[in-house]
Amino acid sequence: MGKNTICHLEISSKDSVASSMFYESLFGWKLEMAMGEEYIFFNPETSPGGGITKVDEIRSGGGIVFYVEVDDIDAYLTKAEELGGKIVKPQTPIPGYGAYGQFNDLDSNLIGLFTGAK
Repeated sequence: MGKNTICHLEISSKDSVASSMFYESLFGWKLEMAMGEEYIFFNPETSPGGGITKVDEIRSGGGIVFYVEVDDIDAYLTKAEELGGKIVKPQTPIPGYGAYGQFNDLDSNLIGLFTGAK
């Protein structure tokens, strides 16, 4: 099965613009607003990069989400569920980028899965 490495981090924020400027000023991360204020990509000098997603509220266990690059999102979601996790988001396309899915682990931490566009 795929690379199974952390490939993307996602930070939830009620004000994605202010948060992205905070991280840009603090760490010097390059910002990309390809999806507008709803999702702002950040790119540090070395991987993994990520995004700041605009949310109405920060949920417990969902403030920072990491994504693991896998070769078959559905297979990993099924396996996570078999091991006691809960599927939160089935495989969902990201036009031009690939696809993602999410599950809660045994402690309700939100974990993401990603497969790049082929």
